[in-house]
Amino acid sequence: MYKKIEKSPNVTMHEASELYPDSHILLQMNEAYMLNPVGIVLYVGDDHDELFASQVDRPAPNGAVFEGINLQCKYSLVGIAVSERN
Repeated sequence: MYKKIEKSPNVTMHEASELYPDSHILLQMNEAYMLNPVGIVLYVGDDHDELFASQVDRPAPNGAVFEGINLQCKYSLVGIAVSERN
C-alpha cells in the first residue's frame, strides 16, 4: 500500500530517506544521472515492488524507488571485513 505526497519540496535521496525512515520512497529526480539524486517525493509505501510497478501508470520517467533510513539499517551488515593474505 502506498500514499501520495502532496507538495513535496526538492530533497536529496538521503534527506527523503530521513523524512520517511520507515517507508519505501518514489522520488521523481530532476536529472536522470546524478550521484546523489535530487527531486520531489511522489509516493511512499510499505512495498518496494508495488511502488516500482506504480511508475508504469504515472508520469515519472526519472523515478527512483529506494528505502528509508530505518529499512536500510535493518538489512545492513555493519562491521569490518577482514581478509587473510598468505
